[in-house]
Amino acid sequence: MNYKKISIASVAVGMFAAGAAFAQDAEIATWSGFRKGAASFTFDDGAPSHVTDAGPMFKKYGYKATFNVVVNWNPNWSGFQGLADEGHEIASHSNSHGNNMSGEEASSKKSIENHITQKYGIITVAYPNCNVPNESAVKQNYIVGRICNGSWKGMNDEMGKDGPSNWAQVPATMTGAEGQLKSTNDFTGRMQKVIQSNGWAAFLTHGFQGKQNGNANYSPTDINAIDGALKWAQQNDKDIWVAPMGHVAMYLKERKASKIEPQDGGAANTMAFELKHSIADNISKYDYPLSIRVKSDWKKVEVTQDGAKLESKVDGGYIYFDAVPNAGKIVVKNADAAPESSSSAEPPQSSSSEVAGSSSSTTALPTQAFDGRHLAAYVDASGYITVQGAQGLSITVFNSLGNVVRTTKGLGFEQKVYTGAKGMYVVRIGNKAKAVNIK
Repeated sequence: MNYKKISIASVAVGMFAAGAAFAQDAEIATWSGFRKGAASFTFDDGAPSHVTDAGPMFKKYGYKATFNVVVNWNPNWSGFQGLADEGHEIASHSNSHGNNMSGEEASSKKSIENHITQKYGIITVAYPNCNVPNESAVKQNYIVGRICNGSWKGMNDEMGKDGPSNWAQVPATMTGAEGQLKSTNDFTGRMQKVIQSNGWAAFLTHGFQGKQNGNANYSPTDINAIDGALKWAQQNDKDIWVAPMGHVAMYLKERKASKIEPQDGGAANTMAFELKHSIADNISKYDYPLSIRVKSDWKKVEVTQDGAKLESKVDGGYIYFDAVPNAGKIVVKNADAAPESSSSAEPPQSSSSEVAGSSSSTTALPTQAFDGRHLAAYVDASGYITVQGAQGLSITVFNSLGNVVRTTKGLGFEQKVYTGAKGMYVVRIGNKAKAVNIK
C-alpha cells in the first residue's frame, strides 16, 4: 500500500454526541498526494537555457525542478532568482566545477546564498564530474548530496520508498546524448517503474540540443523529450509526484520520522490530533506538508490546523488533506452535523467593495514590496493555488471580481491554499499580491 499506516486503536480523536469513543486509523502517504511514486528533474551548470527554456516549459505544466549552478561560471543570477520566485529549487554545483569540489562545500553554498533568496537558502548540492567530496562537510551544509547514475557505483539508478542508503550519495540518471535517457519514452518508462515500486527517480540534465547552454555542453538533451515527459506526468499526476530534489528529501525524511498523536476534539462530531517529528539540524526546519488521510463516513468536512483553513477532500470513505509537522493542532469537523464555527479560517465571501483598496476587480488590489522574505505563489499541476515561504502570514485569495474566496495563514514550507473554478485569482500574502491562473 502507498502509505505509512499508524493504527490508533481505541483512541478518542473525537466524540459522538452519545459519548462513545471514536476510533480511527490515520495514514501518512508515502508520497505527497498519496501518489505511487516520485520524480525529480535536476539541471546542472546554470545554463542560460535553464532560465529561457526550462523555466517556461515547467511553468506550462505546473511543475518545479532543481537547478544546480556553478558560482564562477557567471550564471544569470536574476534569472535564477526568478525561477526561485516561481517555486523552483536553486542548488549548488560548486564554485569552480573542478574535478572534485572538496573544500567548496560550505563556500559555494554561501556564495550562492549571496545571490539567491529562498526559504532555507541552498540545501541541495550536485557534485561536479560525479565525484563525491568530503561527505561530512556535505552533510553539515546540505540535506541532499547528488551523484550521477547509481549504477556507476554499483547501486540502483532509482531509489525505493525509503530513499537512499546515504544522503550524501543520491543517484540521478544522466539524460541526453551521453546518457541513458534520450526520448520521452525513456523518461516515462522510468516514472512508470517507480510508480510500480513506490520509489523515487531523479534525472540529471545539462544543456539542451540547439539552445544557448554556456558551459553546460556535456550530453545535450532534446528539450522535446522532457516536454513530453512533463505532459505525461501531468496526465498521470494522480500517480507520479514531480517535485524538486530538496523538497522530496524533506518530505521523505519527515514521513519516516513523524507520528500522529490524538488530541481532544473539544466537541461532538470532531476529531483532533497533532502531527509531530523530532528531526533537528541547522539546514532545514523540516516543515514540508505531509499528506494524510483519515477513514470516515462523513460526507462534508472542514479541516484546520492551528486555526488555519486546510484544503481537504472526501473520497472513497477517507478524508484527505496536507498538514505540517509541529505546526499545531489539527481539527477535522463533520460539516454536515453543525454550522461553521468562528474557529474556522474560512469567512463568508465578501463583496469587492469590502476589500481594502479594490474596486470591481482584482487588478485594483494593492501590490507592495515585502520585508525581504522569499515568497512564491503559483498553480500546481493538480490545479491548486500553492504558496511557499508564508509561515505566520495572512493569506487571502480573491477571485476575478475581487471577492474573497479563501482566507487562511501560512503554516509550513509549502501550502495548498485554494482550488476552484478556472480563471484568474489574486493571492495576497501579507501585503504582497500576485495574480495566478487556474487553467
